[in-house]
Amino acid sequence: MRLALDRRGPTSLTAQLKAQIRHLILAGRLPIGTRLPPVRTLAGFLRVNRNTVARAYSELEAEGVVDGRPGRGTLVVWAPPSPRASQALAGQIDRLLAAASRLGIDTDDLMAMIAVRAGRRRGLQRPRLGFVECNPVDLAYFARLVKTVVDVPVTTILLDALPPSSVDVDLLVTTFFHAEDVRRRSGGIEVVGLMALPDFQTLEEVSRLRRTSRVALVCATAEGVRSKARSLEAVGLRTPRVQTATLDDADGLRQVLGQAEVVLAAPRVLDRIRDAIPSGVRVIPFASVLSDGAVALLHERIAAWRVRQMKVRQMRASA
Repeated sequence: MRLALDRRGPTSLTAQLKAQIRHLILAGRLPIGTRLPPVRTLAGFLRVNRNTVARAYSELEAEGVVDGRPGRGTLVVWAPPSPRASQALAGQIDRLLAAASRLGIDTDDLMAMIAVRAGRRRGLQRPRLGFVECNPVDLAYFARLVKTVVDVPVTTILLDALPPSSVDVDLLVTTFFHAEDVRRRSGGIEVVGLMALPDFQTLEEVSRLRRTSRVALVCATAEGVRSKARSLEAVGLRTPRVQTATLDDADGLRQVLGQAEVVLAAPRVLDRIRDAIPSGVRVIPFASVLSDGAVALLHERIAAWRVRQMKVRQMRASA
């Protein structure tokens, strides 16, 4: 369940949350009977006031989308129309247009985003993306995530290699954590900062751990530790229960793993430390994902780049 809210946008946080939950239901990712996260847990994950989540749930319940009852939680009770009939498809398109309008996306941009996703728009220019990260492990991982959601060439660039004088790119993409640093070093190239979030299922599993559990959080870099630790704190898991370690500190890693009852680490990190984890220790994969909002933002920036290129060609043709 990937959710992200834009605090700077014109749409209220409650409306954004409602739209994204509806989108997940329409996409088949929240079928009937799915239990939505508790208000406290989701508010902590999104770092918003609990009233924002409670209001969204309440309005969705009033609209017949979910049903909340004490002791049972909030369950999805609405099934989207079947895509088998053209009438049902038209209904889905209408809802997509309405959701796009609520999120501030006009029809032209929405069409461009759909075309990018499908990769079927003939003659459409494809910008060259440069994905930037501070270390090779995260660089390879997040670049793969980006490649799965865009139909454009993606080049990997280490942060220390900026500005990309030897790499020909049209847009620079990075995780939100590095966005300002990349902008300072971009050499004038447009920078898109994407929100990478820990997988929600991981956070929900972590929130159910005993308060006395000794947890080891292992990341490739110190930046990863800080980012994931903030997400853990948001759902109530704080030090001293959480001890952290990085791959480049062998002694610290060995000590932390030796004291842990639970190990949290990204799958790519787990592959490197699995032999060092004592037997009987519970392992919870802690993967990061690109939020739906981040994917939509990237498609929007690609569409905007194409519009600019089209205007440039038209100006040249009329000159």
